Amino acid sequence: MKTNVITPILITIATTGAIAWKLADNKKEIDHKAELSLLVNTVIPVTVEKPGNIPVSNQFRANGRIEAGNEVTIYSKAQAVVVKKYKKAGDTVTKGTLIAQLENSVIKENLRIAEMDYAKAGKDVERFQNLAAADAVTTRELEENQLVCRSAESRIAELTDQLANTTILSPVNGMIDEDFFEEGTLLSPGNPVADIVDGHSLKMKIHVTEKEVLRLHKGDKATITTDLYPDKPFIGVVDVIAPKGNNLYSYPVELTLNSNKDLKPGMYAAAVFDPEETDTNTIVVSRKAITGGMKAPFVYVVRDDRAYKTPVLIGRVDTEQAEVVKGLLPDDIIVVNGQINLKDGSQVSILNH
Repeated sequence: MKTNVITPILITIATTGAIAWKLADNKKEIDHKAELSLLVNTVIPVTVEKPGNIPVSNQFRANGRIEAGNEVTIYSKAQAVVVKKYKKAGDTVTKGTLIAQLENSVIKENLRIAEMDYAKAGKDVERFQNLAAADAVTTRELEENQLVCRSAESRIAELTDQLANTTILSPVNGMIDEDFFEEGTLLSPGNPVADIVDGHSLKMKIHVTEKEVLRLHKGDKATITTDLYPDKPFIGVVDVIAPKGNNLYSYPVELTLNSNKDLKPGMYAAAVFDPEETDTNTIVVSRKAITGGMKAPFVYVVRDDRAYKTPVLIGRVDTEQAEVVKGLLPDDIIVVNGQINLKDGSQVSILNH
């Protein structure tokens, strides 16, 4: 009976041992396959190039908007109702052209009275001067009359200025771009009356980078191009360079443009600069080699079949090439394709030997 009990126990132990051995053997095989899988594709195929020592174009461009060289907004200096509108939006005006007339009858009447008061005060002063010469009046009485005369004279000057302000004239030559009044409109001091644009003189405002602004000087010429006239370049001359940058780290620059009937204020254009500089020993790489963006750029340099992450300092950039100011040597071999699979020290296989 004991033999009958022991036999199943031995069978169970043997079966358990066989299962354990099989599991252990399977684990070894899985681990071995995992190790093999780690060895597969550890050599990453890439294409490479050597940096070039070639001249880089110093040309750069900036987009901007063409504006009128002289644009003036006229403001009312008087408070009165418009009784006559002589010019409207779209009309051409010259300096001194009458644009609007404001009601001024009260001012004219006050001026007439002030002139009469001034004439009377002048006669009184003359009479008191004669009396003072004969010691018939005191010096104080003479001075009081002189003060009245000066006050009347000041009143005339004030009313004359008010009367002039009721006649609104164009201060410049140009065209009325927009008017802000009609006959019967009550204008107050500071109210806009009209915008006048002189389209015969033009300017263009652009923004350049901190590197570009150092290469510009007042009087430099630029080629102005527009989408409307792609084959017809115009000339602009640098007139104003801002002494400091804005919050976007760019510098406003203003150019004057030659008078041209084809260009109008409000058009968008590009200013192309080509500074007279020579730079024949610049290290240049393909833009495809630059990884990490322009804020923290780096390239992969291949040494002994391994790719090493190398930070670089980028200078000028165009559509296909980038200037490397610091970080590379002319004999370095850099990766231009395949960087997506690389990390620092990855083993590589060069496809374009």
